[in-house]
Amino acid sequence: MKRVLTVEFVKTRRSTVVLVTTVLTVILVPLLCLGFVAVAKAGGAGAVALKAQAMVVGEGWEAYLGLLAQIVSIAMFIGPGVVAAWAFGREFSDRTFPTLFGLPVSKGSIAAAKFVVLACWGLVLTVLTLGAAVLIGLIAHVGPLAGINVAGWLWRLLVAGFLTSTISLTIGFVASVGRGYLPAFGALILLTMITQIAVLFGTGAWFPYAAPGLFALQGAEGIADVNAFQLLLVPVWTLFVSWLTVRWWNHAEVT
Repeated sequence: MKRVLTVEFVKTRRSTVVLVTTVLTVILVPLLCLGFVAVAKAGGAGAVALKAQAMVVGEGWEAYLGLLAQIVSIAMFIGPGVVAAWAFGREFSDRTFPTLFGLPVSKGSIAAAKFVVLACWGLVLTVLTLGAAVLIGLIAHVGPLAGINVAGWLWRLLVAGFLTSTISLTIGFVASVGRGYLPAFGALILLTMITQIAVLFGTGAWFPYAAPGLFALQGAEGIADVNAFQLLLVPVWTLFVSWLTVRWWNHAEVT
């Protein structure tokens, strides 16, 4: 298993998809937050200004971190979801899946290694994004830190970002069964839409794909509290779908 993990790590480290996703997420997420806060503070009656004012609550770091929680919950799903679609779908799109039958390890071990490596990358991506957000916030003088529990915000954002990035890896199941990228991209879009609908109907806390984002905004006005059991459903569902994916890979045939 160690050798399989090493191979998947090297493939991930050298991947252009992973590199581009990492750079764009780390840079764009903090800048988007800063831009929306600036637009909301400036006021105005334009479409962008009204949208920013609706998303930004409070002032200074409270507004900045609150908006960061909203954007992270989306970025950490879409970015790692795209990477998961690539990691699993490429074996079929590039027609390398048949060659896996000749390796001295099971195909399920390869799938499991993909999940482990991508989960570790998701944690690193979350930490880098939050670190960049804090650094950019300090450089831009978002506001005074007095009275703001930044550590509490960052802890919730770290948990939410990591859980969101790991549950996005379930897209790998669709990429495997669908044998390519396109079904996975379709599932990614569909799940993003369903997540928003679940939140609008007030059932987001019970929907594993929405619960981390609501947890990040815990305590905000109009946001339902997410209890420990609801949050626990996220890793449970992730592990279950990961197991299904590994099992599928073990029994998959060349078609």
